Amino acid sequence: MKKSLSQAIALATLVGAAASANAMNVNPDGQGEAFLMPLYTADNGNVTTLNVTNTTDKIKAVKVRFLEGMNSKEVLDFNLYLSPYDQWSAAVGLDANGTPRIYTEDTSCTVGAIPAAGQPFVNVAYREDTNSDAPAAYKTIERAKVGHVELIEMGEINPDAPLVTRSGNTITARYAIVHNTNPAKPNQPGDCSAVSDAFKAGGLWASDTNAQVTAPKGGLYATGAVLNVDGGWQSSYDAVALDNTAPTTVGVTGPRQFKPGSELPNFQNFNNNVAFKNGFTGTTDDGNDIDENVNAVSALLMKESIQNDYVVGAGLNAQTDLTITFPTKTFYVNGVVDADDVHEAAAPFGNRIRKGWDRNKGMACEAVTIRYWDHEENESVLDVSEFSPSEDAEAITLCHETNILSVSGSKAIGGEGFVRHNLDLKAGFNIGWLDIDFLERASGSVTETYRAIPVTGTGSTSDFVMYGLPVIGFSTIVIQNGDVGGLMSNYAATYEHKATTSVDF
Repeated sequence: MKKSLSQAIALATLVGAAASANAMNVNPDGQGEAFLMPLYTADNGNVTTLNVTNTTDKIKAVKVRFLEGMNSKEVLDFNLYLSPYDQWSAAVGLDANGTPRIYTEDTSCTVGAIPAAGQPFVNVAYREDTNSDAPAAYKTIERAKVGHVELIEMGEINPDAPLVTRSGNTITARYAIVHNTNPAKPNQPGDCSAVSDAFKAGGLWASDTNAQVTAPKGGLYATGAVLNVDGGWQSSYDAVALDNTAPTTVGVTGPRQFKPGSELPNFQNFNNNVAFKNGFTGTTDDGNDIDENVNAVSALLMKESIQNDYVVGAGLNAQTDLTITFPTKTFYVNGVVDADDVHEAAAPFGNRIRKGWDRNKGMACEAVTIRYWDHEENESVLDVSEFSPSEDAEAITLCHETNILSVSGSKAIGGEGFVRHNLDLKAGFNIGWLDIDFLERASGSVTETYRAIPVTGTGSTSDFVMYGLPVIGFSTIVIQNGDVGGLMSNYAATYEHKATTSVDF
């Protein structure tokens, strides 16, 4: 019987510690080993800042990966090395040529190194994922202005690890990465170049990138913020934290450091043992031909529907943009390419017809139903004619990894021409809330057995199924005090999506 998670909690029984000790979970306290940041934007005058904090006394190796919003193709990645109690910060904005670029004045070690003038994003990974029938802009760097971010702890580094030897002198990880070890570099790491050289011939990690590296243990947290200087507003958010992500073999976890520039680690290097907030535990498999560890991340993020607030209207000059990100979607919609130049999709994506990323159109669409209410309980269902641009004449569809849904003409976040859609609410609906349902569409019900991830129960938990789609995100609301005017009267807030999570036993 299908139940909401709140109902299922009442049925949960106590689970032994052995069943959940190594189970991956979404940590509501915000700390963990991996982080999903639903949004970065350098569009529409926005700058996005990121902060990663190490609350432990260990040296941490972290993969930082920026993914464009249409198909989660990588536009920049590097390895970040955090000393004990270190915090790293950076910003993403446009340079003078309109290219997204990461900037930082932080001295924490990164490999590759980020130049003082910043490191531009690149379009190499997606230049070939659309054909000549798709808009030419989909191959340009403009596509990289809006997307999302992954942060993955790769492991903890032995402080005494001999990274490299120069002129008979061995440089350890402690000296290279920890701040204030080199008197000539106050308040800086001792020698970040030694970390880079460790991956080269003769270096510690030239042939074994996990030498002197132990399993990730968490204790990190990450935050982001969108700033618009011209608009005079800032809105911040917390990253979604995943804990106990390290893969498990006979109860032993291992490190997962890879060379800079590698597409690894990713969700395939995670743990397929999962634990949910109600105490249920289980494992995922690859029955849908998708890696079981990717399915585990998806299962933890599955939502049948999401809800959030909106405020629009000339009286407040209010804008509302909803960020809806499917962080695992790319693994499901880029399968084998058919004769029509369309990739095969796997459940829970693909809308039953198993159609994924369409190289002719530059999209992989999922039908949804959107309902909205005002403060007085008046309700309306969004019609396809009120959703633009619209790909499907019969259903509202979300077609990208990161989707920006702008309410009644809002342009706060950006993404126009790539991942932005406008919701044209009916007259009088200026303040209220929306519900986006992933199990329904305008013409009927989507087959629930397709939008599902099965989980094999462990311990005292029976087998169960998670329904919906794996989704994260928030609503950004920007308001101006029209009675005062000017930059100082502008306000912004971010509200994480609320959700209905459904399981079937």
